Amino acid sequence: MKRIIVLLFLFTTISLSAQTADVRREVRKGNRAYKQERYDDAQTAYQRALSLDSTYYKAHYNQGNAMYRQKNYDEAIQHYDKALQNPSLSNSQRRQVLHNAGNSHLQAGLKDRANGMQHFQQAVDDYKQALMLDPKNEDTRYNLSYAQKLLQQAQQQQKGGGQNNQDQNKNQNQQNQQQQGQQNKDQQNQQDQQNQQQQNQQQNQQNQDQQQRKQQNSGQQKSQQQKDAERLLEAVQNNEKKTLKEQQRAAVPVRAGRIEKDW
Repeated sequence: MKRIIVLLFLFTTISLSAQTADVRREVRKGNRAYKQERYDDAQTAYQRALSLDSTYYKAHYNQGNAMYRQKNYDEAIQHYDKALQNPSLSNSQRRQVLHNAGNSHLQAGLKDRANGMQHFQQAVDDYKQALMLDPKNEDTRYNLSYAQKLLQQAQQQQKGGGQNNQDQNKNQNQQNQQQQGQQNKDQQNQQDQQNQQQQNQQQNQQNQDQQQRKQQNSGQQKSQQQKDAERLLEAVQNNEKKTLKEQQRAAVPVRAGRIEKDW
């Protein structure tokens, strides 16, 4: 039983050693392509190494560098994060990974301004951790200062954007109120016009009725006056006839030769 266990252990160890050799061979191929700036070929070689051993931190670190050179910053960050998970990293190696991760976040923030503040904040954190491992590194210190400026700008823009949104909302509300007020005013004017038209129509109808009544009254008065005048004329004529007859009876002709007695 012990012999079987030993054999299995030896078999497993030999297999792992062979696998490690293949992984390192692919990593070396990737390194040669990387030095020749054939970053896509380097990426392919590192990916083959990771397919054999997904936990190999050197392959993750190198793959992060290849991705960074091809401006695939988000993928580069993922590989740097996986490399940092390895507890066997030396301080020097950890500082290098943190520095490159900071660079990736910095470039990602410049590329994607919508999420820039988050990337700049992470870049600041990565550079600070790198400086804790190597306080004298001037490249990391310079990048930290640059990342802090970008972070400050992004924060100011966010505050300004929030204020602008508030101003826009306020202006929009004012415009809506003005439009609603204008609509109400237009509706009121329209209603007033309709009311005025109705009043004018009623007034015109009343004027027409009054005019008709006046005309009717005037016609009736004229007819009555005419009748009165006709009756008066008839009466005058009758009086004239009567008077004429009376005058005719009173006017006896003077006979010739007849003298009235003296007194």
